[in-house]
Amino acid sequence: MIRDANFEDLRRAANRRRMVHLVLGCTVLSTILTLGVTREVKIHRKVGAVAEAQVGDLAAMEARQAALEGIARTHHFWTGAFGVRSELTNLTLAIAELRRASEARAAESDRALQQSREEAELERMRGLASVERGRYREAIRHFRAALRISDAVGPVGFSGGPWPHREQTRLDIKALEEWEAKRR
Repeated sequence: MIRDANFEDLRRAANRRRMVHLVLGCTVLSTILTLGVTREVKIHRKVGAVAEAQVGDLAAMEARQAALEGIARTHHFWTGAFGVRSELTNLTLAIAELRRASEARAAESDRALQQSREEAELERMRGLASVERGRYREAIRHFRAALRISDAVGPVGFSGGPWPHREQTRLDIKALEEWEAKRR
């Protein structure tokens, strides 16, 4: 009977140890899960707080990309990591495409500006050639066309300043018109 009581005490002690281990295990597991869920919620809120970017708005897209990259760099593993990385890839591609399109537009604008500069110079040269041949009315037309083209280019279209021949061309037109008026 004493022996049975000892076995019973040993069995109860073993059950208590198992129960304490079970309670401690559940507490640790619960704490780990709570911390994990809290971390996930915090990260998802950070991602949700990043401003959305409209398609075609380069500045907003770059800001969103920088914010998402910062979150991805800080938090390497979480349930939304693959979605954010996929969005970062899409944003990178869209930003690169917008930059290419912007650079193409700028290059086209530069080509058109350069062509206009060359046309203004060409009309001026035609006017000078017409003066040398004695065709003053034709020269006036060419000089006026050169002024019209230079005005279309704008005041800073020629290396950051006005067309260098603008004033001389205006004086040439005035002189040729006075010459034509005297001849009549």
